[in-house]
Amino acid sequence: MKSLRFVLSVFSVGICTCAMQRAFAQEEATRAAPRMLPEQPALNPKDAVYCQVRGLFQNELTVIYTVCSPDAVQSQKLVDTVEEQWQLKSRREVAKRFAPHVYGTVDLDGLVERTMQTWVSELLTKEQASFYDAELSDRMTYRRQALISKMLIWLQQKLQLSADQMDKVQEVLETKWKDRWFRSIEATFDNESLFPEVNPSWLDTILTYAQRNALAIRVPQSRIAAVSQEYPSLDLKVRFSIGGIESRAQVKLDLEDDKTKPPVLER
Repeated sequence: MKSLRFVLSVFSVGICTCAMQRAFAQEEATRAAPRMLPEQPALNPKDAVYCQVRGLFQNELTVIYTVCSPDAVQSQKLVDTVEEQWQLKSRREVAKRFAPHVYGTVDLDGLVERTMQTWVSELLTKEQASFYDAELSDRMTYRRQALISKMLIWLQQKLQLSADQMDKVQEVLETKWKDRWFRSIEATFDNESLFPEVNPSWLDTILTYAQRNALAIRVPQSRIAAVSQEYPSLDLKVRFSIGGIESRAQVKLDLEDDKTKPPVLER
């Protein structure tokens, strides 16, 4: 009888131990599991693009602060100007983003860079403006190298170019390069209809007859309706800032109606 009680007690202890181990393992698994954040409501496509545009402007403000070292007064004027006028300057390009007949020509990043370049030349010194001009020039040099490499990869896969042909095609692309070929946000080059314009006659003496025929075959595709959220963006309710200085409270953050003009503050 004592032996039976001993066996039962050992068995019960074993059960309790197993139960405690399972409970401990479940607790550890729960603790290690990633916490799910509440799902944020999706923005409507137009607001999503406006957030991207604001993200591009904010990125340039950060670059300008690093490259040009504006003082507090200059920074305040610049950030107020961006907050007042960003929507007016980008309205046309944003409208083009939703036009189904426009392929690969929405240059949001170029628009932001050109606009900021103008404001920097107006609000900062000539020396500071030259620093930003040099930054944009260097940036385009890297873009040109990256895009030409991407174009070569696409052509090689489509036409099976030889190494000698790739060298010659690269030389042609570098000679014929146009800055407008680079569309940062819209540059989806797996879609042949968005591929930068390449005049087939440029490559006539390089390609074989079969390769020229293959290059002439293009697969047109319409722009997708969805708006990617993978790019840097700034919430519509968050103010622009540069070097810790935000736009003044008098500047409205609400998106104005398309027919209205942005407010102009007294300097």
